[in-house]
Amino acid sequence: MGEEIREDYIINANTMGVFSNLHPTRLSKILEPNRVIYCTKTPKQIISESCLTGGSTFVGRQLAMEKILQTKSKLPIPVNPSEGTFMFPTMSPRNMYCGWISFYHVKQYEENKGEGGSKVVFTDESIMDIATSGYSIKRQMQLTGLAIATFSRPLYLKS
Repeated sequence: MGEEIREDYIINANTMGVFSNLHPTRLSKILEPNRVIYCTKTPKQIISESCLTGGSTFVGRQLAMEKILQTKSKLPIPVNPSEGTFMFPTMSPRNMYCGWISFYHVKQYEENKGEGGSKVVFTDESIMDIATSGYSIKRQMQLTGLAIATFSRPLYLKS
């Protein structure tokens, strides 16, 4: 699996996840199919800058999700809905260890029995252990699916 280090990163269709990395300068670990990218920015900075590239601010996307999903906690973010880039947080985005997972790159997930947390299998068969329960991952997948359905509605309901 190839590795590289970058100062900037914009979430795109290849981004499987953006995670906090415990390193003094490589603050994020980004997974793409068969490669790992380390970035000097935090996951929150990366997702915020990526939202701007997608046409809105992180806060704007968050407010839209609050209204659509009628909840305020751990909201999925449509980073760039026109490109199908929807990410959901592994924990509260206020937590410095919050990671972001791409809905379309999750192949399966399961609870780590007895160990706590979950195992996420991505579309390239890579596996990531995260400190989030299987129930929470399931809820995040459901919320993100609802967000995607809402954004896709105009494609199927023509007036």
